[in-house]
Amino acid sequence: MRILAILTGILMMGGSLAMAAEVQQTVPKPVEMSMPEKSSSSEKQRPYEIEMEYLQGRFYKDRRIDRYNVHLLEKIRERGSVSVYRGLVVSRMTGYTTENGVWRDSNAWGLGPELMIRWEKPISGKLYGALEASGEIEIYNRAHPADGRAFGFLWRVGPRLTYRYTSEEALSLGYIFHHSSNGLRSHNPGYHGVGFSLGYQRSF
Repeated sequence: MRILAILTGILMMGGSLAMAAEVQQTVPKPVEMSMPEKSSSSEKQRPYEIEMEYLQGRFYKDRRIDRYNVHLLEKIRERGSVSVYRGLVVSRMTGYTTENGVWRDSNAWGLGPELMIRWEKPISGKLYGALEASGEIEIYNRAHPADGRAFGFLWRVGPRLTYRYTSEEALSLGYIFHHSSNGLRSHNPGYHGVGFSLGYQRSF
């Protein structure tokens, strides 16, 4: 009888283990929660810049033409100390020519694309120094200057001081020399000028 009781206990223990195994298989496994990937905050912000300048006509006594330019620029490439910008220039030209003793009105408006290259180095703290050069092609609302054509090229070069008062914003002051002409042999009364350029830069 004692042997029979032992065998019965062993059978009952085996049944309990089998039932426990079945219950364990039916219990759903916990769902692994995956954390959403964080958006990369290290993406570089892109600087945008606006420059407003007044360039006074110089070097030609018979071409008295001043320019008021607004440049809207976007940095598209940077390699070391050199940056490349693309943008748009809007120009207002005022003045006249007196070639061959004839006075001719040379007021006009201009609009066109622009490409600029800037070499920049830190000077002290938040102050930076730069040298920049740009080329633009503009369409005018009339022949400009008088006896010219309704399109032309604007070339600019000069130094610039920039104060970066935050990591995203900066103010700058430049001294610019410019040359304007249409690049053709005929009807091409080109002219030069110098003046100051005030800039504001913001990164987004």
